[in-house]
Amino acid sequence: MKRGPAMRLLAAAALSVAAHAALLAGSWLTLPEPAPELPPLNVQLQTLAPRPAARPHAEPQAHQQTRRQAQNIAAAPRTMQQPEIAIPATPDPAEVIESAAPEPAVVASAAPTVFQTPEAPPLPSFPRKGRITYLLTMGSDQTPVGRTVQTWELDGTQYTLGGQSESTGLIEMFRPHRYHYLSRGTVSDQGLRPERFVASVKRGSRSEESLAVFNWKEGQVQLGRLPQQTSVALPAGSQDILSFMYQLALLPPAPGRITMPFTRGRQLETTRFDVLPAETVDTPLGRLRAVPVIQVRESGRESLAVWLATEYRNLPIRIRFFNRDGEPSGEQLVTAIQVSEQ
Repeated sequence: MKRGPAMRLLAAAALSVAAHAALLAGSWLTLPEPAPELPPLNVQLQTLAPRPAARPHAEPQAHQQTRRQAQNIAAAPRTMQQPEIAIPATPDPAEVIESAAPEPAVVASAAPTVFQTPEAPPLPSFPRKGRITYLLTMGSDQTPVGRTVQTWELDGTQYTLGGQSESTGLIEMFRPHRYHYLSRGTVSDQGLRPERFVASVKRGSRSEESLAVFNWKEGQVQLGRLPQQTSVALPAGSQDILSFMYQLALLPPAPGRITMPFTRGRQLETTRFDVLPAETVDTPLGRLRAVPVIQVRESGRESLAVWLATEYRNLPIRIRFFNRDGEPSGEQLVTAIQVSEQ
């Protein structure tokens, strides 16, 4: 036998043996595929609405019977329409949290508060009646020449202020001086509001009288020496020389510069004042603490300064006058204070 045919015969015999061995093993064996890698597990805790209680599990035999029935139905030749199963939608986490949050308990219920504009603060308590007596001096050397008496009376919404200065001693004999002032008006939450002011002055044999009538409704004031009178505009907050002092007593100003229109009866002047820190004033009543309110001097015009006693209802305890050259021309210094509620 030749070598080639013999080799082919041996190969065919080996292949036949392998085929019969495989048939005897029963079937072809395949190696299992490696299990796919599971994705990472991401867990998020959320508050869910309470779910209805789950039905209890059936016994294992019931499960097996149900599975066999399902397999028989699937294997049947006839076609059956399976019922649709409604799958509940996944709820929105925000809605779940909102619905699960309990409503706050109502402890108390009240009507909404209505805020109103606060009313103006009332004026500080002030004696209904009063009288202040001053020593009157003249010149820079403060020579005693007489006395001054100021009075006030508050009657509901009305006020009356009076001032009278007269000379004594030698001055009264040779050149008497008389100063009479009268101021009347109303009292409001903004202080004093003069309506009529009269000033009567006598120096020796000369006398003059001035009158100021405040018409707040029309915003005009008629003033000047009698019988000549003129009418000018009436600024808000205007005062006369008497009401000005007690306006400061009722509503003490803060330190700094203030502006106030006021009149001595002849003309209305818009005047500036400097409110200075409190200082000690020596008086016949003892040392009193007082706040100086000094008129800013203007060339060619008279001016004045007032000291308000902080321990005596801010009453004017010293009044100093300056002539047109800015030199002291007179002063009133308190000697007695009397008040009454009757």
